[in-house]
Amino acid sequence: MLLWQVRGPVGVPPESTARSAPQFVGSTACAGCHAKETEAWRGSHHQLAMQEANASTVLGNFENAKFKHFGVESGFFKRDGRYMVRTDGPDGKLADFEIKYTFGVWPLQQYLIEFPGGRYQTLGIAWDARAKSEGGQRWFHVYPNEKMDHTDQLHWAGLYQNWNLQCAACHSTNLRKGYDAASNTYKTTFSEINVACEACHGRARATWSGRSRHGRHTRRRATKASSF
Repeated sequence: MLLWQVRGPVGVPPESTARSAPQFVGSTACAGCHAKETEAWRGSHHQLAMQEANASTVLGNFENAKFKHFGVESGFFKRDGRYMVRTDGPDGKLADFEIKYTFGVWPLQQYLIEFPGGRYQTLGIAWDARAKSEGGQRWFHVYPNEKMDHTDQLHWAGLYQNWNLQCAACHSTNLRKGYDAASNTYKTTFSEINVACEACHGRARATWSGRSRHGRHTRRRATKASSF
């Protein structure tokens, strides 16, 4: 829960005390008054923290590349414009999985795969995004010295590699896990897929109406009382 203290600008009558709860307005709304900060954010690790997988976001080699780890050979390829990996799944058998999202850009990029029940799992094989001269541009396993099969919770299809539970809150803005214990499913949502302005600075306004009649936003000071 976030509690906010609201102050109006000098010379402007204070807003009504009967106001709605603070809301997320999105980075586009912030950019109008914070162009310099927005430009610095674009292309940053925060802006690229999580992206939909496509030709402009995927850094890894999906040209029928192979990677072997403790006897399991995984293959990376494309199918009808989609990025795919063939690897051992939750039952221990080799199967084809579609990459839905990228996770990070440097020094490594990881990949998220959609599972039933609203889950997304983080593949244990990642792409080393460093220059080849630095030892990069290759596939590697995040647990290089450990053998783990599908019964291990550290296996990429296991509990501890679950995006909803372990990763999502730090990579997206206004995230709600949406976990339902009765059905053991997720309905995870976010207002922005990446780490945008309000992920760090908090919700922008209680009611968003653009600039004030004096050509500026209403001044606000946020006091974070507690958070969950």
